[in-house]
Amino acid sequence: MRIAVAIAGLSLVAQDPREIIEKCLQRDRRHDELARQYAYLETAAEQEWKGGTRTKSETETHEIISLYGQPYRRLVAKNGKPLTAQEQKKEQEKIDKLAAERAKETAEQRERRLAKYAEDRRRQRSFVQEIPKAYSFQMAGETTVGGRPAWIVDATPLASFRPRDTRERMLTKFKGRFYISKLDSTLLKIEAEAIDTVSFGLVLARLSRGARFSMEQARVNDELWMPLRIKVDFDARLALFKRMRIDVQIDYSDFRKFQSESKVLPISPLEK
Repeated sequence: MRIAVAIAGLSLVAQDPREIIEKCLQRDRRHDELARQYAYLETAAEQEWKGGTRTKSETETHEIISLYGQPYRRLVAKNGKPLTAQEQKKEQEKIDKLAAERAKETAEQRERRLAKYAEDRRRQRSFVQEIPKAYSFQMAGETTVGGRPAWIVDATPLASFRPRDTRERMLTKFKGRFYISKLDSTLLKIEAEAIDTVSFGLVLARLSRGARFSMEQARVNDELWMPLRIKVDFDARLALFKRMRIDVQIDYSDFRKFQSESKVLPISPLEK
């Protein structure tokens, strides 16, 4: 028994957690590129609480599709019910108008628009590549996630990290736990907790210490990994006066791959 425990301990020590994280981030970049070829449903459920009483509960479902090379969010349901005929008409008018505008683009205009989108996307995700610089990493064990063996890696913010912008500054406010596939270095799940107050919009909104975030991923079409569920639970103060607790859960489903701009093909169910 002691020998088995010792071997398990040596196994953890032999693994470099920083190397595991870096490989994971490299795969994440490739998955993000492939994800642009997919349409899917995004259902966001938000609940607000004040003094133990639920004051708000709303759910919206959007269909994310590709419209001339760029993602478009179309509202398809509210609180679990399809849109009314009038709401459907309004949504259809919006997408028809945008599609008509993009259909008239010259090759140069389309190339410029897509290049801007790609650059905006790169900037939005650039902070992710700073994770290896922003944290110290420790092996925290092994587990199974969705039937797949996984490393558990804990991440603690480094005091020496110097963020360059607001997104990178967020990294200094959270500690995290990564669940990474031992088979191919894919991120299976992540959990994060705020270790300090997080402010937004010139301190007009604040998240209290202890706010939690988690994300689970699922393999799609035997090709890539995409988010399956995101959960955020936090206490917030809006405009420095209104305090409330907010719970948000976002579920992703019905992934379909585009073969062209106009045709969407069904794919196999999610592999969990």
